[in-house]
This record gives sequence, C-alpha cells and structure tokens, in this order.
Amino acid sequence: MREKRFSYWTWVSHLGVAGMYFLTLAYMIKYFDVQSFDIKVHNFLLEDYLAQGAFPVPPGYYALIYGVDMLLRYKYPFVLSALLVLTVFMWLKFRITYRWLDQKLGIGDRQVALLSVSMLFISPIFIPYIDGSYWYLGKFTPTIWHNSTLITVFPFCLLLFFQTQRWEVSGDWRAWWGMLLCGVLIVLIKPSFLFCYIPALPLYALLQDKGLGPRFWSSLVLSVVFLAMLFLEKAWIYEMDPMIDLMYTPEERSAVVLNPLRVHLYFAKEPFFDLLCSFPSTLVFMAFWGREALRDRSFVFSSILLVFALMVYLLLAETGFRELHGNFYWQIPIAMYLHYLCMLVFYVRKLRGEKRPGWQFYLFAGVYLVQIGMGLAYWHRIFFGHALN
Repeated sequence: MREKRFSYWTWVSHLGVAGMYFLTLAYMIKYFDVQSFDIKVHNFLLEDYLAQGAFPVPPGYYALIYGVDMLLRYKYPFVLSALLVLTVFMWLKFRITYRWLDQKLGIGDRQVALLSVSMLFISPIFIPYIDGSYWYLGKFTPTIWHNSTLITVFPFCLLLFFQTQRWEVSGDWRAWWGMLLCGVLIVLIKPSFLFCYIPALPLYALLQDKGLGPRFWSSLVLSVVFLAMLFLEKAWIYEMDPMIDLMYTPEERSAVVLNPLRVHLYFAKEPFFDLLCSFPSTLVFMAFWGREALRDRSFVFSSILLVFALMVYLLLAETGFRELHGNFYWQIPIAMYLHYLCMLVFYVRKLRGEKRPGWQFYLFAGVYLVQIGMGLAYWHRIFFGHALN
C-alpha cells in the first residue's frame, strides 16, 4: 500500500505522542529513585559492566544507548541517550499501530489517531480499596512505562506479528525473511516475546492450513531456529556472563525451573480478582462476538500468543537472585497489546456495518473506555504519586 501523506491529525497525534513520551520519561529519569526504576538500573548496570571490560546480555539496547552517548551526553553517562532512544522507540510503537489501524479500517485520520492514542493507555481495572498501592503488580497489562528493554523491543515484536500475518495470507517469502530478521533483533534486545511466539507460530499455521502443509513446516523451521538462538543466549546469560562470578555467590546464581505460580502469587494479592480486572474488555468481547472473532486470522493468532504468554509466566520461574524479578512476565504486555489491537479492529469493523448498533456495542465501548481511564490515572500517578507498582 502506498504511504499516504501526513494529514493535520496525523502530525498532531505523532508530535503529541512523542512529546508526551519525552516529558514523561524525562520526569521519571530525574525524580524516580534507582530501586523502583528499571531505566536507571539498566544505566548503572551498563556502567558496571564497562568498568570490568564487559557488556550486558542481551546487548541490543545497551549498544544503542552506548552509541548515542558517544555522540550526545549531558552531565551523566547514558541519561540523555536513554531518554532519546526510549522516546524514539515508544513513538515507533505508536507509529506502527497508527499505520496498521489506518490500513485495516480505512477510516478518517482523526478517528485513527484517537484509536491509536487509546491503545497507549490500556490498563487493567484497579480499585484502590482492594488493590491498595498495587495498581500494576499482580495484574496483567499491555502498558509498561518503565522497562527500557521492553520499550525498545516492542516495535520489532509488532512488526514480527504483522509480517507473520502477511506471510500466512500471501505466502510471500520476503515476509518469511522479514520474520527471521525481526526475530534476530528481538533476541539481541529482549527475547521474551519469542517465548510465546515459538510455540504459537507452528500451531497457528497448522490451524490455518488444517493440516501439515508447506507453511506449517516453514513455520516449524523458523521456530526451531529461534529456539536454538534462545538456548545460545541462555547459556550466554546464565553461564558465560563474566560478571556473575564477581557479583554473585554460587548460591545466588540463577537457573530456569518449573515452579507454577511461584512469582505470580507473590505479587497477586487477590489472584482471581486480579485476573478478572486484567481482561474485562476481552470477557465482554468474547461473550458477544467470540465465535465470529475466532474466524478472524489476526485475532486467532493474537489469542494463541496471549495463551502461551500467560502459560510461560505462570509455569516457569528462576532461582537465585533473579527469583522474584519476574523475567518471564515481559512477553505478556506485548501479547496483550496485540490482542487488544486485533479486538479493536474487529469491533470497529463490526460497528461500521451496523445501522443501529445494539447495546452490546455500547457495553464494550464503556468497558474499554474505563480501561483507558485507568491507564490515564496510572499515568497521572507517575507524576503525582511517584509510583509504578
């Protein structure tokens, strides 16, 4: 599809989103303490590694801020470079979302801009009386403001999803090579999304082809390649990292183990309530349009990804110093974002085909808007509560 020229609403939304991200990140970098803020943690981690003549693994994000810092530095190492790099990648997430919605829906630029912006604030529902100060911990959310490696890898995960859709529909081998390239970049930045993508891809191909067709075997080859990359990176992180011997005792070293619900139940104070409040729009959507939506390729793939993403987090854990770091959580925000994006496309298409929308459309819109409101409240809390939990 030919790229159309930016309209007024396109410019306003893109510049507004970039400015919003820049100011929010700048505020957090200046005022949040190290213990509660991954971006500062990652900056200091890079400094520690460089002091020992080493580099953190995976290296992608750290290489980016290191390279930008060589060109632009203000007062402290990696502060300005992290701010600029993360602003760009947060904006890229919005840009990719905007373009996909524009192509899929064919509606006006103002509507596309509003829908795209709404996707940036999707949040679980929280009730302070029940949740206390835990607005984020223990729940599942597609919106993350503080984890620098997740922010950086997010656009490449979206591109991997869309390239997969293109390949499944057209069989275009250029898309397959695009999937491979995206996967390599994801491994180099933060491999979490591949935890759910690797098993989901061949299953999705099997369901679409209704058998062991050529796309199933091609998808299986790709998944095996990605799995091999993950095992190599696992050995690099857990066994070959030169900083492990300097920073941790043998008892503190980490390994991956099967330990169902260990991490989730540590953070989820009300597990059943947290689960319901994390997926309210999904529950309403599936109640009214679930059977029809399961015939939509994009929605099916996003749902398979989400199921595997949740399974990985709920079943696997780490030992040692990483035990409660929640490192098997980070594929969930990406899978949830794609799930909401596909739901939104299906809903808008369905709504446009209705002359007089029924009450179920208003109910879904109401629940979706409540989740947007919760996301805006969480964003407000960053400035006035200095909290991310």
